[in-house]
Formats: sequence, C-alpha cells, structure tokens
Amino acid sequence: MPAKQIQNIYKEVQNILFSLIPEKWESIYLYASVINGRGEMYFYYFPKKPILKTKPINCYEIARKFGIDEEQYNILLSRLYEKIKELNNLSARKWTNLTISIVNCMFTVEYNFNDLTRSLYTDEQRHIYWEYKYLHTPIDSMNKKEQNLIKYYQEEGEKPLVYTEGIYINENNPNVQSEPIKKPWEKFQKQEMYETNVESMHQAKTNEYKNIKKFGIKNKTKHLPEDFEEDLSPNLQVKNPILKF
Repeated sequence: MPAKQIQNIYKEVQNILFSLIPEKWESIYLYASVINGRGEMYFYYFPKKPILKTKPINCYEIARKFGIDEEQYNILLSRLYEKIKELNNLSARKWTNLTISIVNCMFTVEYNFNDLTRSLYTDEQRHIYWEYKYLHTPIDSMNKKEQNLIKYYQEEGEKPLVYTEGIYINENNPNVQSEPIKKPWEKFQKQEMYETNVESMHQAKTNEYKNIKKFGIKNKTKHLPEDFEEDLSPNLQVKNPILKF
C-alpha cells in the first residue's frame, strides 16, 4: 500500500469521526464492509462521563439526539464511507471488512479478508456479534436467539491484519486532533505473513461450514441446540440501524 496516502486517509477518517461526535467521548468503534464498491458502515462511541457508566451511542442516533440537521449529518457520514472505500481501493490485496478503534489515544485498524458473500452469517448476525465483541454488550441483556448466536459464533476467514498508530486528543476540545505519533510503516508491510489464497481457503472449508451448520462448532463434541438452525436464518433483528451504501 502507498504508505503516505494511507496515513493521510487515516487522518481524514479520524477528523471526520471527531467532527461527527458533538460531545466528549472515551472511545470510538467503527465497522465497515466494502464489496465491489458497496457495503455498510456504522460506528459507536462511549461518552465521557466522570461518574456514570455510559452506554455506547449509535452514529445514526446522533443527529436526532443533539438536534443536528440530518441531511448535513448524512453528507458527512457518506464522506466518511468514501474515505473507507479509498482505503480499499489503495489496497494491493482487497480486504472485505474492517474495524477501526480509537481508544486511549491509539488508532487501530483491523483488516479482514473473509468472503462475506459466502459467510455462514447474515450482516445483522455479524453486527450482533460485533457489538458483543467490541462494545462488550452484556450477554444477559440479549434474547435467547442472540445468546445462542454469541455462544456458537465462529470467526470466519484468516487472522486479521492489524495496524496501530498513536494520536493525541485535545482534552479541551475532543474534536481537535493533534499530530499523530509516528510509527514505523514497516509494521504494516508484515501483511505477507497472512498472504493466502482466500478463494482456495473457502473452497476447502465449504464442507467444513456445512458440518458446522448441521452438527455444531468444530472440535466441540457438544451439538448445537435444535433451535440454532433457525437462529442462523435472517430472523435476528439488530436493535440499532445500519446504513447500506
């Protein structure tokens, strides 16, 4: 990947995210997918409250919550997704989805290369698991089908490629970004460690996924509950909206 162009996009992504959040925040988590130029995107942030334990705020609830013009706000969201697509276009090896985390002044991108078109799970089911993994949604707050999904969810594809750099946040204005801490780009060049033929991998795993769906998770002697087959259908409803691009 062209290092300078990629890092410039990272800065732009950060700045757009900061401008989209109208209050002080503790952390930000963003998910996006790009398949043939289209996909979905959502992000959440945890407000900065000195005493109260906060719940994550969905980006598609911000405009209404803070009385912001929705049309202008959606323009910024679309611009953010365009930057995500630029990252994908600059990638020598196309990733399918990513998660961006901004926590403790660290900016982290996890690139995934799993084939979403052949996934065992729907977009909505991945969203539920993503919230559980990154937002730490309590499992006891979920219904039975969602709990079964979390219990038997299996990560698909290969190990993600992870890039991290440091940033500074102005405490007086959390929407202002200072110069990032410089990190050696060589870290990102380690992607060859994960180079595999994704197409061959999925062909090899076709039968494995069928067995997972029919009999349960591999390496587990315990079978899936009878209703889990139904749970893998598109019946699970995400409580928060997802915007398709």
